Amino acid sequence: MELRTVMLMLAVGSLLYGLILVVFKLKKNNPQEVPFWIQAKILQSAGSFILFHRTSVYDSLTLLANIFLLLGCAYEAWTIRILSGLNIKRQLHILISVVIILACSTTVFLSTPYRSGVFFLLQSAFYFLPCLFLFGKSSMKSSLQLILGISYLVTGSVFLLSAIVCFGLPRNALRIGGSAIFGIIPGVSFCIFLISGVILLLLAKERSDMQIQEIQKNLKKSEIRFQRIVETAIEGILIFDEHYKITFANKNMASILGYTVDEMIGKSYASFFPESHMYIYNYQETLRKKGEDSVYECCLLRKNGCKHWFLVSAKAIIDDFGRFEGSFAMLTDINERKEMELLLKESNRRLIELSNKDSLTGVANRRCFDSALEYEYSRLRRSNSHLSIILFDVDHFKEYNDYYGHVMGDECLRQIGRVLESCINRSVDLAARYGGEEFACILPDTDIHSAVEIAEKIRQRIHDLKIEHKKSSVSEYVTASFGVTTVKYSQERTLEDIITTADRLLYKAKVSGRNTIEYAEQ
Repeated sequence: MELRTVMLMLAVGSLLYGLILVVFKLKKNNPQEVPFWIQAKILQSAGSFILFHRTSVYDSLTLLANIFLLLGCAYEAWTIRILSGLNIKRQLHILISVVIILACSTTVFLSTPYRSGVFFLLQSAFYFLPCLFLFGKSSMKSSLQLILGISYLVTGSVFLLSAIVCFGLPRNALRIGGSAIFGIIPGVSFCIFLISGVILLLLAKERSDMQIQEIQKNLKKSEIRFQRIVETAIEGILIFDEHYKITFANKNMASILGYTVDEMIGKSYASFFPESHMYIYNYQETLRKKGEDSVYECCLLRKNGCKHWFLVSAKAIIDDFGRFEGSFAMLTDINERKEMELLLKESNRRLIELSNKDSLTGVANRRCFDSALEYEYSRLRRSNSHLSIILFDVDHFKEYNDYYGHVMGDECLRQIGRVLESCINRSVDLAARYGGEEFACILPDTDIHSAVEIAEKIRQRIHDLKIEHKKSSVSEYVTASFGVTTVKYSQERTLEDIITTADRLLYKAKVSGRNTIEYAEQ
């Protein structure tokens, strides 16, 4: 087979081989690439194409073609080194490339046989080099490597013998160029191209399979390690799909809620929320589907129906296209802490309530009355409405205490307190013990006529209690006198003015004979 035909076949073959490698590299689902391999084939193809056109002439293009061929051989050697499980340092790769270019450039000063000898010698070196990688310490050992190594060894020997002939018999080099030894070189080059191409592809596939196996092995180890961490975690762990159904629950999570793991798989996350807490679930689901993470407190139902509090750290699971695939949640048990918080909150509420309540009668105390009066009067500035105040005290209560004793006096006041609670039943109204036997009522948005009606109702209910009072000059039963006033907001009027007016009306009721109501609108 003549040299030009071999060069053309090598050029076309290397180009096609390089294109196949590019296709493998650009595969979307499973890209595969071995460093230097594509570059090696492109360089070999370019060098062969140039030599196909310049076989009989030595000029700058011929020099460039030989440089491409030698660089291609070097890059192919690096490919074999990587496929053998070894690395190539960047500095060494660049250094050898520079040496090849310099060595080839010096051949312009040599005669034809010596020039051919230099090229043959360099090529033999880059064919022997892969043998060191294939027969040396390698992470892969196979019959394919042995065959490939022997092929490179034979090819390197042929090129080395050709170099020796060129250097040994320089005067007869042109005549010897047609000898049997130089006739073998094209065939050997084409054979090593075919053999190396097939075997390197098989080795690349073997390397890829080994990498996949190693990745799968590491993934399995990671999965086992993750599962152990998850199973032994103190926190509860839940994983949901895109419909918020549980796809994974660790034993601790299931145990806290009173389920087995199998019972929890497939259940909807929403089924664990009390009806009163569904707004939390709906809001958090909206956040996850937007791809947002959050930390929140929530109450979940145990299997027995009891509520249990958790601190939830939730993370959205999004695929490569930004679509919601599910959610991962780590739940910390805060039930004891939350119960303590609720108890403390209830205790504070009761404490505030007690601090505003008269301990004897059960109605509001003087401090609560003052605070409510200040608030309601300031509210008049915006509402432009009426505010009515009722002030009353028990007639001749000192005499009652002296005659019946303080125990009966306290019981009398308690009964009057219950009357107030039954008569003052709007949520905005307030009944309070003002001090001693004196009581007061705050009636927002109430005109004078309605306030007097309420006062009359209280007066009659007290009389209907028929609490005996032998020392009263008004009645044989306990009675009360009332002062009622209604005001509208005025910057000149103070809270003290309002109370003073009601107190004067109360005094007027006492002077008028007691057990009566005096009223006035300011």
